[in-house]
Amino acid sequence: MVDIDFGKYPRYDELVGILKGLHEEYPGFTKLYSIGKTLEGRDLWTMEVTNFETGPGEEKPGIWVDGNTHSSEPTGTNVCLKTIWHLVTEYGEDAMVTEIMDNRVVYVLPRVNPDGAEIFLTKPYHYTSGGIPNPDFADGEGHYEEDVNGNGKSAFMRWEDLTGDYKKSGKDSRLMIKRGPADTLETDGPFYKVLREGKFLKWKPGKEITMAPRLFLGGSNRNFPAYWAPGGLPLGGSGPIPLWEREPRAISDFWASHPNLSGIHTYHTSGGLILREANAHPDSWFQEVGCEEDLEVFKVLGAIGEELTGYPCISIYDEFTFEDDRPFRRGCATSFFYEHFGSYVFSTELWDWPWMIGLDHFRERGGVDFSWAKLTEDEQLNELKWIDENYADGFLDWEPYEHPQLGHVEIGGVERKYTRRNPPPGKWLKYEVDKVLMFAIRHASLLPLLEVTESKVEKVADRVFKVSAQVANTGFMSTNVTKMAVKIKVAKPVLAEIRLSDGAELVTGHEKVDLGHLEGRSAKLMLPRVIGGDVVDKTRSSVEWVIKTASDELVEVTVEARCPRAGTSRVRVTLQ
Repeated sequence: MVDIDFGKYPRYDELVGILKGLHEEYPGFTKLYSIGKTLEGRDLWTMEVTNFETGPGEEKPGIWVDGNTHSSEPTGTNVCLKTIWHLVTEYGEDAMVTEIMDNRVVYVLPRVNPDGAEIFLTKPYHYTSGGIPNPDFADGEGHYEEDVNGNGKSAFMRWEDLTGDYKKSGKDSRLMIKRGPADTLETDGPFYKVLREGKFLKWKPGKEITMAPRLFLGGSNRNFPAYWAPGGLPLGGSGPIPLWEREPRAISDFWASHPNLSGIHTYHTSGGLILREANAHPDSWFQEVGCEEDLEVFKVLGAIGEELTGYPCISIYDEFTFEDDRPFRRGCATSFFYEHFGSYVFSTELWDWPWMIGLDHFRERGGVDFSWAKLTEDEQLNELKWIDENYADGFLDWEPYEHPQLGHVEIGGVERKYTRRNPPPGKWLKYEVDKVLMFAIRHASLLPLLEVTESKVEKVADRVFKVSAQVANTGFMSTNVTKMAVKIKVAKPVLAEIRLSDGAELVTGHEKVDLGHLEGRSAKLMLPRVIGGDVVDKTRSSVEWVIKTASDELVEVTVEARCPRAGTSRVRVTLQ
């Protein structure tokens, strides 16, 4: 059995080894292939997970799961790996997993950004974006992150300065707190300047400190076509054109060639919340464009996510962005997969670090108004206490160092990679993976599912038969999945087809019949709980053909119903 330590952040080669090991152990449940290559030549290994004995993946409704879009957020990779592991190991043991494996398909890309992640996991840099070297960096000016003292980590620097806005806490000298407005050197000093550990391009003593250009570019999540805009935007940058980066291009091409996909879960860090559409509009927009049913389904799915994870599911536009931040919410994956593919998309921000150190959850602590700079001294001491008790490597003791530009400094402080940004390796990483694991799996179980539920043969004359069938959507979602998918014409209708064998001739009816879209139970979410009068059931449709046989011998024909987002169902019937 493949030995997977879900409490360890795997490097790229380890990740590939785990995926290949899972495929070798479960060849009937997995396919492993690369959907593209990164700038540095790393494959974007993707795992297709389903029971291939019940049909190929492309004939089943599918969901996409990915992680580590941003290089500094590797926690998502481990959630993806355990998703695969849970599906293949629980088959035959867990009823929901078995049903998913038999009737649906899950595509998993554990590491969207392998180039940037490899830098993050092996070098001291915190913000490595997509790992694409920034050509403007060398000619830039200002402060940039660097491992100055060569200990393999990048923390903070502090040095005494009369105009410094920090001082040591009187309760714990490791902690640097803001200097009070009335503090004096005689009673409250010494005072310090505090910066991230680093160096300076074009350094001149006494000059104001500015930020240098980023060391690396990319990061994918502003490079998708939806509302794309040029310019160096936060959280990764937009790139010169949409899909300029190889990773979003590969993912987009995969989706375009897999019309069975209609849902996506993407894992990020941090904050402890689930983000849903709309990204570029308030919730009132759904009604304006005739997609209010989609909002109701988003809320139902989100409530499932809240129940499973304890994290609130919120609207990106209404609850996650500041007024002046909204113009930067361009080129995002969430808008792209909903508005361009008509899919339900959820972006989970893993690891609720503020809550771990004793603060409230996202909504209760003020949502996006929360700021680390506003923490009280006691709250910051609680952070140090949690680190001391749970992850000793999470704080680097302040040590003196002769900085090549600043002179005498001390280097130390909170190690942010595996405290504020990601859970520490070991039990806390396992804890977070298990906490969020089931949301995507539950989502997969609610995809539409097409079935030929009834088929009947009636002899109407000598060697003439009427074949009738009922096609039903037995899944929760409608076969088009979203109203947006109908609006943008990406949702294909349900087709019923009679496949004739030799010796059979179609007398009446068309071989292929367009049944339109079949509703799921989700279509009734906006109806009142108590319904008066007749309610039309649009979850099923009937079709019939008249067939003549050339002889009295038994003839078999196949009734097939198919829809990319709802799967394929076949029934063989005998004419006799």
